[in-house]
Amino acid sequence: MTINQPINDVIEARHSVRNYDGTTKISQTEMTAMLKLAFLAPSALNLQPIRAMVIATPQIRQQLATATGNKRQLTTASAVVLFVNDRENLAEAQPFLPAQRADNPAQSDIAALDTGLVAMQFMLVAKDHGYDTNPMTGFDHAAFSRILKLDPVRYEPRLLVAIGKAVQPGKGAPHKASQALIEFR
Repeated sequence: MTINQPINDVIEARHSVRNYDGTTKISQTEMTAMLKLAFLAPSALNLQPIRAMVIATPQIRQQLATATGNKRQLTTASAVVLFVNDRENLAEAQPFLPAQRADNPAQSDIAALDTGLVAMQFMLVAKDHGYDTNPMTGFDHAAFSRILKLDPVRYEPRLLVAIGKAVQPGKGAPHKASQALIEFR
């Protein structure tokens, strides 16, 4: 189901939601289509190191809820998508960034940027498909890796996004005036 609203409408309509209806199902086909568009986001050196792990199984989401302060989101959303940095991409970057290592803070900054670009694009695509989302950083990354049996050397959890249908519409947060945010020189 592709709605294709004007991009301004999608951006203005997207707000964080923390309580979902708990009954809406999102097919693997539709989730794959949304993520496929999200992964068209740019990434540093076009390495595309970010991976998405879709967790739709209620039992696994319940286990994950023990490792976050966002229990309601994890248990009522249709799914949660864990975006992880796949560190295997560092080998591909070596010719361009010889000083890069998995524990290098610069690499972590790049992973954070790449994750944010993919996740934001996913949240906008999801809104265009009629779903609500909420990004979460407040979770125990090590516990998520353990519960999902992720290789902690290879995969670095970065961001979690809940997706589903809101029980109540999300509310827009107050934003600073553009004059306070934009400077021309």
